[in-house]
Amino acid sequence: MTVVFSDRNIQLPVWTLIEDNLNKIRSAAIRLPRTLNYNDFHYTNLVVARDDSSALVFDYNLLGKGYVYSDIRNVCCSLGSDDARKALLTEYGNYDESEKLVDDVVNSLYSLYVACQRESFPNWANDLLDKVKDGTLFTAVKKLLEETA
Repeated sequence: MTVVFSDRNIQLPVWTLIEDNLNKIRSAAIRLPRTLNYNDFHYTNLVVARDDSSALVFDYNLLGKGYVYSDIRNVCCSLGSDDARKALLTEYGNYDESEKLVDDVVNSLYSLYVACQRESFPNWANDLLDKVKDGTLFTAVKKLLEETA
């Protein structure tokens, strides 16, 4: 598979690895237990009581089925500080580490797919593209395949 970066063709081994193991990656994702995920955590979709005693989340257009770690990642990405992330993880509870292994691959692939569907490549996807180029995605795929073997 050839991917074009900056007007030159570059063969990246990650695409061959994914292509050769797509059924295994898909099976690993499908085997995960499902839960209801919000998928749109952002402070603009949140109303907090003046005394901080409660909060209400709204804007449910992206609500859907997913796995627990996906929901955790979505929220953590929107939180501004490490303290906030630690607090969320403490309150959220445990999750299956195998979900993170799957998410490291599937989220990157899905997000890149969404980005490539846009008329112009969005800035938010540049970090994902860097993960393809620097070998991070390749490493994540290898680790997932080793754990699911």
